[in-house]
Amino acid sequence: MGSQGSKMFTLQKNSAISALPDSAESVKADRQYQKFPQSKRISALIVYQRGSALTDADRARIDADRAAVGRKITKKAQVHEATFAPGGDTAVVRVDLPVPGTGLSFDETADVADSVRAVQHLVGRGDGGLAVAVTGQAGYATANADIMSDVNTTLFLVTLLLLVLVLVVAHRSPWLWAVTLAVGGIALAVAEGTVYLLGRATGLTYTTLSQGLLTVLTVCVSTGYALPLVSRYREELRGHADKHEAMRAALPRAGRAAVVSAVAVAGGLLCLTAADLRTTRGLGPVGAVAVLCALAAATTLLPAVLLVFGRWILWPLAPRYGDTAQADAGFWGRLCGRVGRRPRTVWAVTAVVLAALSLGLFASRTGLSTDDSFTGEPQAVAGQRMLARDLPAGSTSPVTVVVRSAAEERVLAALRADDGLTRAGRAARAGDLSLITAVPTSPPASPAALSTVERVRDTLRALPGASAGVGGPDAVALDTADAESRDREVVVPLMLLVLAVLLGLLLRAVVAPLVLVSTVFLTYTAALGVSVAVHRPVFGFAGQEGTLALHSLAYLVTFCVGTGVLLLTRVEEESARLGRPAGTVRAVAATVPAITGAALVVAALFAALGLIPLVGIVQIALVVALGVLVDAFVVRPLLLPALLMDLGERSWWPRPRSAPAASGAGHPAPAQSTAGTVAGGRDV
Repeated sequence: MGSQGSKMFTLQKNSAISALPDSAESVKADRQYQKFPQSKRISALIVYQRGSALTDADRARIDADRAAVGRKITKKAQVHEATFAPGGDTAVVRVDLPVPGTGLSFDETADVADSVRAVQHLVGRGDGGLAVAVTGQAGYATANADIMSDVNTTLFLVTLLLLVLVLVVAHRSPWLWAVTLAVGGIALAVAEGTVYLLGRATGLTYTTLSQGLLTVLTVCVSTGYALPLVSRYREELRGHADKHEAMRAALPRAGRAAVVSAVAVAGGLLCLTAADLRTTRGLGPVGAVAVLCALAAATTLLPAVLLVFGRWILWPLAPRYGDTAQADAGFWGRLCGRVGRRPRTVWAVTAVVLAALSLGLFASRTGLSTDDSFTGEPQAVAGQRMLARDLPAGSTSPVTVVVRSAAEERVLAALRADDGLTRAGRAARAGDLSLITAVPTSPPASPAALSTVERVRDTLRALPGASAGVGGPDAVALDTADAESRDREVVVPLMLLVLAVLLGLLLRAVVAPLVLVSTVFLTYTAALGVSVAVHRPVFGFAGQEGTLALHSLAYLVTFCVGTGVLLLTRVEEESARLGRPAGTVRAVAATVPAITGAALVVAALFAALGLIPLVGIVQIALVVALGVLVDAFVVRPLLLPALLMDLGERSWWPRPRSAPAASGAGHPAPAQSTAGTVAGGRDV
């Protein structure tokens, strides 16, 4: 599987149009556009600019750069004559680079990026008051490729360091982190191989980020399942002299929660396959595979490794047989005991506070222009801003229209009459089709540019016999925004419904699963509301990335459902022996430390993802990091226990009422052990 996983990058399609469904107008227009030679090229624009008119020396340099680029970039690239702005302050040299297809596969992206970097190296960044930058569609593709290259190096090392530090604290052992990471690494290798084979068989669409998020998700989930198992194993070692007996008692109890949550989460993530966007659709199986591989590793490989090493792997807090656990006396146990005095007040106040935090959603503005999608200013963005000073702002993203040649003049007249377009003209003919291009006056993917595309489409639909298809980067951005809106409206409620149904079937109850899903949704809206509220004032973001709501829900569901099921199953177990109030306190005291440890791991990983200089990734990282911390430190120790205490036996309706077991019956809880400490407790 590992060798197959290493091939996952070969399935990547990184262009925006490859994410759209076949029904999108820009996709239909692109099929027509492929009949023209322009479709096999992607443009890099070299922008030269001076605060005053370009000098003769500047013009000589431009000619020398053109010649140098023509000699260096020899793979059928076309270097065009320089175009000068009316005031003479700005010049643009277009370099057309060959692209075999429209999907920008990994290899195609790498070839384009290599060519653009060569151009950047040749022309430099300017000197003596002359500014130079390389932009255009090829420039933006290179900026994204450079970012992903940094992700695979610097970010990986930062993430690994954070993960090790957090795992040392969570496990309270200087050795156990290595075991957890090794198990997660094996799960990741299997997941990558499975996803590759699945993509080959089904044609799923992956991007560079798909592979990165597969890594994060697998490590997060495997850690999330490992921490409760290790915690339960510690408990059982106090009541069993034989490590095998301790694991035999711990695995079914911790494993049941892991299986229930994994099956439910995998089912919820598969709801992403109902999305219109192919990239979102591909994340469903990727996420489900990550969760199931992490489950398999945490419930088979991890227990075996723990048994091989024995108690010493838990040093310096390795429990000895007969130790008396003090879980109920810990911070979380004492806090839950206070919650039990007024549970209705606690859950009502907590829910109101979380609902208030959710009000930030009303400040949201979905949609980012191309330039606003970067947290910094890569050379492509700098070049775009230079270009927009003296030339039409949309020069890097022309609108393309394919029409019947008989309707060409009428279409041209309509385009030239639109205030949002300029420089409309025929670019080529192929048979009875004409390719018309026009330059938007607004920046790429800006609200004004999208409005222009909508207006042009409406205008051309009214022309009889034109059969005009409107494409280009802005048209793709508009269709992407429409698909994102549809996906939010359809997939979010579908995912919540499927989670509730699956949890109800797996837990054989109605009320508790609904309560759990409600707390997950409230956590999600609170984290999203806070994140949206701080985007502009704190981070300076112009808006929200279109997939933020759906993708952040998918990642939060993966963690929050797992922690909720872990607590619910432990409450069920302890309540059958101690009664509902005492059982809930015992369950919270025993599980919340593992939940908070897992939350710190997930928050650290997503905080590291926030270092990626892409606004969409930073926003998702912020929502998920906030969400898992709210879940672990507020919802699981306060809101959910208070609801369960207030509902009592109704939580598990329609099951029959259960009474506490007689004293001494069933499995003795380690916390209740009265045995003295047996020095040198040994494994048999």
